[in-house]
Amino acid sequence: MLEHRAFPLRPAPDPTASFKGTYREQAWLRCGEMAKPDGIAFNPWRHAEHYPNWSLPGLEAAKCAALQGTEAFDRLHLRLYRAFFTESRNIADLSEVVKIAGEANLDAERFLADYRGGAGRDAVVKDYTEAAEEGVRSIPTVIFPETGRALVGLVDLAQYRAAIEEVPR
Repeated sequence: MLEHRAFPLRPAPDPTASFKGTYREQAWLRCGEMAKPDGIAFNPWRHAEHYPNWSLPGLEAAKCAALQGTEAFDRLHLRLYRAFFTESRNIADLSEVVKIAGEANLDAERFLADYRGGAGRDAVVKDYTEAAEEGVRSIPTVIFPETGRALVGLVDLAQYRAAIEEVPR
């Protein structure tokens, strides 16, 4: 069973965060090349400004969607990724996140009540604290609890298959 946990790389706003000419752009291009055969598009951030300067709003939104059920989480999770990596939408901006939640057909009133009430933030902080205690320092990190094996960073499909095969049946 796959369990998604939030791990904010920038838990507080960083006004200096940028894209063009940075390691972020290089990583985005590498991810794009690896994902292309699967039909997944990583389009370089197309705005000179408004690069998301922290990760908490999007992560909180996903946690609020999860309160509406697994299907709601799955819809919003995928929409947030597409919005950021393909459409260059700022998922650090609450008004943009609310639009994306609407596109994912969430119960808008409940979503906003949960978001404004801090339910998402509490869940993100819990995930982050537990991950840090387990030694997680970067994303993605995929941990296979049955074997203790961790895949860190951008790894190829063969490594995932090998890790899955190690899991006792």
